[in-house]
Amino acid sequence: MSYEFLIYDKPEDGIARITLNRPEVLNALSTYSLQELYDAAAEAAADDSVVVLIYRGTGRSFCVGRDFKHSAELQKTEEGWFAWRKRYKGFGPQTWLHPKATIAAVQGHALGGGHNLAVGCDLTIIADNAKFGYPEARYGQLAGRNHMWNWLVGPKKTKEYLFTGRNMDAEEALRIGLVNHVVPLAELDEFSMTMARDIVNIERKNPGYIRLNKMDINYRHQELMMYTTLNPDVAAQKALETEFITRMKKSQEAFYDNVSEKGIHAAMDKMHSGFSSKGNE
Repeated sequence: MSYEFLIYDKPEDGIARITLNRPEVLNALSTYSLQELYDAAAEAAADDSVVVLIYRGTGRSFCVGRDFKHSAELQKTEEGWFAWRKRYKGFGPQTWLHPKATIAAVQGHALGGGHNLAVGCDLTIIADNAKFGYPEARYGQLAGRNHMWNWLVGPKKTKEYLFTGRNMDAEEALRIGLVNHVVPLAELDEFSMTMARDIVNIERKNPGYIRLNKMDINYRHQELMMYTTLNPDVAAQKALETEFITRMKKSQEAFYDNVSEKGIHAAMDKMHSGFSSKGNE
């Protein structure tokens, strides 16, 4: 399969790589590049020769999350703002729940959905210039109950970064256990490949070892899989909730406008129209 917005390759035995390739926008994800990422991850999952899947990004940053300019353009379409939410299903099946071992090799910024992709991997290796964050916090995007930070670093640090919208540097990410290793930027790719080679080696000597251990470890952390956006159903639910809240707001505003303009009785009659009985019967 060919891709326009990413590079999919298999540089060595047992190793596949997905390299996000929109460096001009710091590998921000449009609906098109998002779908390609899903497709490439599925390609690796279906390939029996692949043991490890590495995620990378070209240029200065790993991935800064959603392409806000693209999202702004989507608001002009019939689907509007929901076009992104309807397509974004999180990255659980591509990382934590993927049948292969997954590694994120992160340089520069990993923000929003890019952060989710990075820390959702089984192993996260970062350059010393890496920064993690959730900038959506600063325009009021709720994420508290479903954020992976709750389980990976605990509620105190989750609250600190979601309450402030600040970015987390590499040293802090390592100290609180969000990532596995911090290395100099020049060593990032080779360090990640060395880790991948060791994983392939143990799998070749003990076929089935990696996947079974991954499943067994994941089983011990069922809350992480059930309640965060690693679960695609949770990611889909967030989209439905957002759409419902927006429609509910419009519906309630219309009701109270009716009350103000036509009176309570007329507004109530309109509210009950179409039902087999009135609410006060």
